[in-house]
Amino acid sequence: MIKKLAENQNWANATPFLGIVSTVLLFVLTRPSQPIFWALVNIPLYFFHQMEEHLWPGGFKRYVNTVVNKLPEGEEILTDTKVFWINILLVWIAFVIFGALSFMDIRFGLLLIVFSIINCLTHIAMALRMKEWNPGLVMASLQFLISCYSAYFLTAYADIYTIALWWIVAIVFSIAAHVVVFKFGMTK
Repeated sequence: MIKKLAENQNWANATPFLGIVSTVLLFVLTRPSQPIFWALVNIPLYFFHQMEEHLWPGGFKRYVNTVVNKLPEGEEILTDTKVFWINILLVWIAFVIFGALSFMDIRFGLLLIVFSIINCLTHIAMALRMKEWNPGLVMASLQFLISCYSAYFLTAYADIYTIALWWIVAIVFSIAAHVVVFKFGMTK
């Protein structure tokens, strides 16, 4: 079953539906005046980001292989299986865990926000370096702005004495997670 979901990024077919459902749930169950809204806003945004990367217009795997890694068409370092594991295991398991923990302690939401900011910055930096659009850039740009506001909102709401530690943990976790993703995705 995993092979079928990974093949041609079939899993990405669910991202528009999941993005819409999670957006509706976010607005039904929370309000923008609540910190939990800003802690969880990246969940629907990330679904739409993945939709742009892998479904419509898609092509992130091809872009990384042919443009970033300069491989001939058909040769791959980033495979369908790697894309599946990165997006499902590394991203969504972490998002589910930290999203749930945010209900117990809102500062866990900072991990979702900072992870998203780091991911958005990778798309923006890639666009600047390559001087062209890359799959995921439009949503990454929008998500970056919303995530920066989310980080501000949670920081303003949180206990001033412990938020600095949470920022450090969130940054270290997010950078480490992205290093793992890049190493996993960019090695044969």
